[in-house]
Amino acid sequence: MVNMLKILIAVTVLLIIIDIAMLGKKLFRALIFKTAKPYSGESIWIERITMLITIGISIAYYIKNKPDADVFMWIGTSLFFLGGILQLIARRQLHEDKTFEDRLRTGFEAAQTGLYSKIRHPSKLALLIIILGFSMAMGSIWGLAFTIILFLPSMLFRISQEERTLMDEFGDRWIAYKEDTKRMIPGVL
Repeated sequence: MVNMLKILIAVTVLLIIIDIAMLGKKLFRALIFKTAKPYSGESIWIERITMLITIGISIAYYIKNKPDADVFMWIGTSLFFLGGILQLIARRQLHEDKTFEDRLRTGFEAAQTGLYSKIRHPSKLALLIIILGFSMAMGSIWGLAFTIILFLPSMLFRISQEERTLMDEFGDRWIAYKEDTKRMIPGVL
């Protein structure tokens, strides 16, 4: 029997190695997620708590039921890895030489290239893909349901809080950027 939990740990270690290779000296700065500070701090806690609940339910399901690895679980592992790569790319683009806020103030260069020219929150999209992939890799329909019912709404709430802060801080530049990009999925959301 294939132990998917061990495989996910190995994939996580691989992502860390890729992260170190991609970011090099900028690793520490990129690991500190600089986002707009929302009006209230509860949105980050709601997002983190729902994420931990979803992960906990998925792991508990896997440990209790010990499902055999199937196509669904391997697809989940692939999504977990791809979400991790997307997260690394988003962080690298965001932290190449300046913070997002600095780029906003100097003409919104961050929004002109890379992932940020298509979607406003590629890092959040990556996190959603990681959590979906993790739940699938654990074979947990409950984890998948909690991802959609709990985690996704908490993430969208946090995004709305951050966007309100960015709107207040950057006004017309934010509106122009918002009109040219989608929130998380190009052409859809």
